[in-house]
Amino acid sequence: MTKSELDWQELLQTLSTHATSERGKEACLKTEALPNAESAKNSMENILSGQALLSETETPEFSILDSIGPILDRLNIHAVLDIKELVFLRSFLNTADALKAALKAHKSPWSDSASAKLADFKPQLSAINHVVAPNGDINEDASRTLSSLCEERRRLSRDIARTLDQIIARRQMENYLQDKYVTNREGRMVIPVKSGNQHDVKGLIHDASQTKQTVFMEPEEVVPLNNRLREVQIQIQDEIIKILTELSHHLARFHNSFVNADETLLNCEVTLAKSRLNKRLSGHLIHFSENKEISLKDLRHPLLVLQGVEVVPNAVSLNKDKRVLLLSGPNAGGKTILLKALGLAAQMARSGMPLAAAEGSRLPFFEIVDPIIGDLQSVDQNLSSFSSHMSRLTKALTYNGFETLVLVDEICGTTDPEEGAALARSFIENFCHQKIFAVVTSHLGPLKENWPPDLGVEHGSLEFDTRTNRPTFQLLLGIPGRSLALSVAQRWGVPQEVIERARSYLSPVSKRRSSELEEIESFKQQILELKNQTTKDRDEARKSKETYLELVKKFREQKDRWLEKASEKAQKKIENLIEEARQDRLKNRTLHDLKSELPEIIKAKGNSGKPQSLDEFKNLFKPGTPAFSTRLGRQVLIQGEPDSKGQVLVLADSMRVQLPWHGLVSMNVNPSEEKSVTIRRSGAASAIPTDDDAPELDLRGKRIDDALPILEKWLDDCMRNQKDNIKIIHGYGTEQLKKSVRQFLSKSRYVQTWKAGDASSGGDGVTWVSLSD
Repeated sequence: MTKSELDWQELLQTLSTHATSERGKEACLKTEALPNAESAKNSMENILSGQALLSETETPEFSILDSIGPILDRLNIHAVLDIKELVFLRSFLNTADALKAALKAHKSPWSDSASAKLADFKPQLSAINHVVAPNGDINEDASRTLSSLCEERRRLSRDIARTLDQIIARRQMENYLQDKYVTNREGRMVIPVKSGNQHDVKGLIHDASQTKQTVFMEPEEVVPLNNRLREVQIQIQDEIIKILTELSHHLARFHNSFVNADETLLNCEVTLAKSRLNKRLSGHLIHFSENKEISLKDLRHPLLVLQGVEVVPNAVSLNKDKRVLLLSGPNAGGKTILLKALGLAAQMARSGMPLAAAEGSRLPFFEIVDPIIGDLQSVDQNLSSFSSHMSRLTKALTYNGFETLVLVDEICGTTDPEEGAALARSFIENFCHQKIFAVVTSHLGPLKENWPPDLGVEHGSLEFDTRTNRPTFQLLLGIPGRSLALSVAQRWGVPQEVIERARSYLSPVSKRRSSELEEIESFKQQILELKNQTTKDRDEARKSKETYLELVKKFREQKDRWLEKASEKAQKKIENLIEEARQDRLKNRTLHDLKSELPEIIKAKGNSGKPQSLDEFKNLFKPGTPAFSTRLGRQVLIQGEPDSKGQVLVLADSMRVQLPWHGLVSMNVNPSEEKSVTIRRSGAASAIPTDDDAPELDLRGKRIDDALPILEKWLDDCMRNQKDNIKIIHGYGTEQLKKSVRQFLSKSRYVQTWKAGDASSGGDGVTWVSLSD
């Protein structure tokens, strides 16, 4: 494949600008097709994962990749690294650690795999940092010996400087000195002496100024000190070399880990560069079709997208039965752009890059993409444009199978139209028999008709608005297009008389074909208008839906805020009522009075989780679902669906009973709130505690007429014995005994309050009674 014909190299050049290292740029420029569909799919997923990573966190720059290669090579041969090389290696390891942290923060197969390939380099960084300071100098405390030598060097320097200052300060020296300062020559501390007076100063001459007016002398008083300082400096250099040698040999042990990190950083650099490019393209993952189908939705030419051009997206569909797309239409109508967009889509997909197309697009994994585009004449090979074109088409005749895509621009268009059309038809028929996919553009009229329906040729045309004489770049499948050479010529200012004379020269066959195509063009115009209207209606419907959903969202938010405020208001009201009750200010008020003062949200609370219809009940309460029975005042377990009478079998403790479905509510209703306490005379509502040792009266199995006298006598006994909290067991049964007992308690002068038992105190088959003082 001559990739330059597809603008592939231009795309890779743009890709390379998103890399931060020269090695990364070079790797981007070498992007090639992957061996199979699985690896290409994984690559696309990695790129999308990288795009998500870039949106979540910052990633390090990879420019250090350009410097690390020679250092790793030197480590491999156990060379001693100098300070500068250690600084570069530290930067490399810091980059690896930063990338590993970023990858760990993002969970995806790609980030997990890349992170696993990067070792933890904190021990190696610690070793380097122990030797090399942040500013790139050697750390004086890199070893105990180095620290001691550096301290001695500072002490000697101070002693020499102090001695020289004392010499300069002597009165008799003023006439000999050129200036009163101390300087350094060849590592030794010296003073400037006027030329000609050097014999008056006892010491060694080390240098002279360029003008020869000054000589730099080392007074004999500091010679021993300078000698020792020189020795110390040599020892310091020896110690530094020793330290660097030990550190380099230590780091060489991790050479393989460093190489793996280098490869991983480079791979991540390229992947993230592709992620940045894909973000600009708004690209999507495409699927490789197993049934050998091309279905590209909203396809755009990526380079036009990157240039900021307003691109008209197109949908392209081909399959095993319709494998050859024959594109026709006017000049400058976008045929070649669409052809290249298709070729780039195939090349990007096989190279593992998401496409500038909509989600859900599909392509075969093409093993061969052969574009025959542009002027291919060759002076070196003595080939004309037509000869070169024939050479490329002849090679295309050797391909076979659905894994090949051939793209031909203006097939056989540079020769006699009649012979060229015949030759082009023969090539296209061969492509159909070879079972390859092909996209062919042509202006040749004979190719726009008389194709057998079962051959596999699909017509397509790039739309041209005849009212404005301008292309719309919109693809219409199934319909050939007119070349409209005369219309285009008129658009570009060709005089009208020239246009009319050209029309008169058309052959009868051309005029007939033009008339037929004009009729087709009229139908195309209608189809295009319908399509545009449908698109407009769809967009309006989508906007209306988005507006509706936004309104629903706002309503729900407002409802939640209102409920929250109402709940707070109710809570405050309840707290006030409780406070009044504590202050004994509710003696003459009933529970109904209190309830009437509560906010509406509290009064309606009992309906929460209560089904409104039998169908809603069946959806909410499947067998095995817990529920709360308002009749029993306790939790039950649903055992089956409602029968024809609306009765539901439930399990209450170990007892199975039939209850009406409308008396069962969801467990999000607090069972303790479902039963009210009957308040007598004083109206003081107090919770009755359960007591395992409370006096107990069991009336189960007794008739009402027998039970009530027994209850009255038992209450009298409890009062005499000053029993306060008592328990009456009456069971469920037909509930007649329970109702009678509770009616009796409500009227009894002995009873202050009574309360039905809950799930933790016997259930609704028990009534707890608090007696009057």
